Amino acid sequence: MSTSIKKPVVAVVGHIDHGKTSLLDFIRKSRVAERESGGITQRISAYEIEHTTGEGEKRAISFIDTPGHEAFQEMRRRGASAADIAILVVAADDGVKPQTVEAWKAIESAGIPFIVAFTKIDKDSANLDRAKESVLKEGIYLEGLGGSIPHAAVSSKTGDGISDLLDLITLVADLEEITCDPAGDARAIVIESGRDPKSGVSATVIIRSGTFTTGNFAATPGAWAPLRIIEDALGAKVKEMGCGSPARIVGFSTEPKVGSEIVQVSTKKEAETLASSEESAIKNEIAPKDDGEREIIRLVLKADTNGSIEALEYELRKVPQENAKLVVVDKSVGSINENDVKILIGFPNAIILGFSVKIDASARDLAERNNVTVETNEIIYKLTEWMIETSLRLAPDATEPEVLGSAKIVRFFSNTGSKHVVGGKVESGSIKRGNTVTIERRGIAVGRGKIINLQSQKQDASEVTEGAEFGAQIDTKSDVVGGDIIKVIVEK
Repeated sequence: MSTSIKKPVVAVVGHIDHGKTSLLDFIRKSRVAERESGGITQRISAYEIEHTTGEGEKRAISFIDTPGHEAFQEMRRRGASAADIAILVVAADDGVKPQTVEAWKAIESAGIPFIVAFTKIDKDSANLDRAKESVLKEGIYLEGLGGSIPHAAVSSKTGDGISDLLDLITLVADLEEITCDPAGDARAIVIESGRDPKSGVSATVIIRSGTFTTGNFAATPGAWAPLRIIEDALGAKVKEMGCGSPARIVGFSTEPKVGSEIVQVSTKKEAETLASSEESAIKNEIAPKDDGEREIIRLVLKADTNGSIEALEYELRKVPQENAKLVVVDKSVGSINENDVKILIGFPNAIILGFSVKIDASARDLAERNNVTVETNEIIYKLTEWMIETSLRLAPDATEPEVLGSAKIVRFFSNTGSKHVVGGKVESGSIKRGNTVTIERRGIAVGRGKIINLQSQKQDASEVTEGAEFGAQIDTKSDVVGGDIIKVIVEK
């Protein structure tokens, strides 16, 4: 007789602010979204619930909640790859956005079935038909609309449709014959790891087969742990945890690599042997070679988890490096301490970037005495903006580009793929149909695009001058939102 059980693992993915965490809040009756810095999920989390289906059957479902901000795309990929089923969240008042498409690609890459959940149907601005149309335009063909992808319309405020969504999850799990074997070899996927000053190094995992039991050992290339402390999704200590469940394993020798597989072994010797099979990563060179006329800015990165370090590195790719070369000389999990400062002492343009971490008082004093700049924030894009401004200050561009025209986007109307329809007002110079423009948000360049259509006073126009209002269609891979500034720039 098979020991397999029905217990699907479901990843919730989608664009920022489309209601992923709020949906899970309603499902598990919590209020995580209200406590998040900046209103966005900045770390991966896992939860477990029990759902009673329409037929009265009690079914366990595990959920993985992933961030929507573009910096956290690797977290979304990990979430999808560790799951059996994905829920692609699309806000009914907003439709498909860039991170929606990226999340769908992560689902496709993982090769798992998925359900589309249209959220925020309670809002006055919700337009379910338009949201469905935006999904269809991306090649996601829904049931009843020429395709086979199941979908549900839900509200995280009223609860409408959520029971139907959970029923869909169990139906897909049954149709796909998704099961796990609690008697098999115990293995798990690391979806996040971090370091706590009190409890030490831990890993959040999804158990994919078998049962992890205290008294044994957990091992992955580069790290191992005696299984003394296993916690369930609520943080309660348990003696064992079976497949299909999220768990937190405490006591690793160092942070396990996110995305790696953890196996259970019976002896410390076996665990140490497995852990030693991968050497630790070599740190970047602290004294990089001369790079012509570019300024070198040395960075130490600190964050609350390894996934956050990964996201911070992604964000740093946005910093212009024409005149400055960013060199990450060290990166680690945990609060900023004296050792982090000492790495940078004696070097010019030395910066410690801290995401969702605190700085020790002694480290702050040491940094101030040795001209090491420390910048911390709990919102990742604010660190990016600060780093861009600092980079430009430390290594200013010798030539200022000529701005032929500048306009403020007053309203975003819609988008189809990369084509965005907006309304705006010219603030200086003029803009023309065919112009290539830079898109700035809060003074930071966030993308480039091309004006492919232009209207003024409801008539087609080839050019709109200072003070005039206009409507435009801009072809860009970036988001365009109200308040953005578009500039026509001549590069020198």
